[in-house]
Amino acid sequence: MSCKQIILSVALFCIYSAAQAQLLNNNWCGNAGVTPWMEWYKDHRYEITSSRSDETLYVPVTVHIIGTDQGTNLFPFDKAVRAICRMNELYTDANIQFYLVPGDPVRFINNSDWYEHDYWPGGAEMIDQNKIPGRLNAFVVGDPAGNCGYAWRDAIVLGTGCSSENNTTWSHEAGHHLSLPHPFSGWEGTDWDYSQPAPNTMGNKEVERTDGSNCENAGDFFCDTPPDYLNYRWQCTDEHESEQLQHDPNNVSFRSDATLIMGYASDVCASRFSPEQIAAMRANLQTEHDSYLQVSEPGIGVDDELAAELVSPIDSHIVQYNNFELVWNPVPNATIYVVEVFLTPSMSVINRLFYKTLYNETSVTVTQAMPNNRTLYWRVRTYNEWDVCNPNENTQVGILKTRNISATNELERSVIAELAPNPVAGGQPAILNISSDESLSAKLSVTDAAGRVCMQRDLRIYPGDNRLEIETDALEAGIYIISLQNEKGVLLKRMAVTE
Repeated sequence: MSCKQIILSVALFCIYSAAQAQLLNNNWCGNAGVTPWMEWYKDHRYEITSSRSDETLYVPVTVHIIGTDQGTNLFPFDKAVRAICRMNELYTDANIQFYLVPGDPVRFINNSDWYEHDYWPGGAEMIDQNKIPGRLNAFVVGDPAGNCGYAWRDAIVLGTGCSSENNTTWSHEAGHHLSLPHPFSGWEGTDWDYSQPAPNTMGNKEVERTDGSNCENAGDFFCDTPPDYLNYRWQCTDEHESEQLQHDPNNVSFRSDATLIMGYASDVCASRFSPEQIAAMRANLQTEHDSYLQVSEPGIGVDDELAAELVSPIDSHIVQYNNFELVWNPVPNATIYVVEVFLTPSMSVINRLFYKTLYNETSVTVTQAMPNNRTLYWRVRTYNEWDVCNPNENTQVGILKTRNISATNELERSVIAELAPNPVAGGQPAILNISSDESLSAKLSVTDAAGRVCMQRDLRIYPGDNRLEIETDALEAGIYIISLQNEKGVLLKRMAVTE
């Protein structure tokens, strides 16, 4: 093998019929149809709602978080907790509240065919093989058949990209689960010139008129949700209406109501269910889904003033940078612990290095590499199955310092070096990322398998992150050793160059 000098430079789907599904580029939930229960309710609503009470109805939920076969891309459980908290906020006027099933709040499943699936067979198999009776089953996946989410087979399925606490997707799909159609029911999958008067029927359904003359038998069957023909995701005006002007069959112009969660207005616009929608959901819970109503009052939550008492490491204790344990004391009534490690004391999400949600556990081992020779900050936030909206404002902060305690010399303790890509294709640069907490000088060398020096250079390494680009144009395919050396010791990296 010959080696020459080389250069080193510093450098929604919601469906009742899968055949009627629609794609995300049109909408985020493509429910196309009305459930048999809603057809029945339409004809019996007055006798049903007049006999029902107004007490709070509590709905148990188990979250099924789907990852790949390798166990990657699992949606953080505490984000699901916050999504349920958001649901509770939006369902407050309905006197419907969701809680996690005590002892069985979440199940993690590794199945790539379900993580990204079509309705058949993936979606159907996922739901049918995992759905638990007597509770609302919420499946969180990477791609729910090309959409944000859907309600089907008596479960709801949510996409990870549409499940933040600011989204209305979970509330929208839960509304479908409890029987609600879209306000534009019948218009799903259609393409219409909205400058023209609407036809009398659309999608084999009567088209709702603005005068309310057919509101009980057209659209979503509710008279307090005005006509809406918009079957795509849309932004609202300052008046919380659609920018798109529409015309009913009588050529009367109108704009859609953007506040309705069951419509397709953007998340910042949607905020409510109408009274008639609320009455229908409550009736559905008390008839079709009465098995959910297992409790009449909430369980005990976590005291908002109680913070998890951190045990170790605290007070700037030194830990191995890529393997250390975080320990805290249990908090009364808490079952869900969210552990976070940050680079700065501000604890901004942008500087968060580690993040994990644990159930009934009071310790976690961090095995991923943290910045070496750094001061880091950690905390624990608490919830339980009933208290999904704990503000977690009162938290204790632990301080730790990272070192390479297992290093064989002082340089390894002071510096972390990572090489990528490795292997590297010949002619492409390899990047050596060096992290240091101090300023130091070192000599960098590249030698081949026979021990011949291909390159040597003196370097100045600065506190923080340093990026070195190693050119491979002059290197043949083979194995090379990159060494970084000074009076503190030596640090070695093995680099493979391919054809």
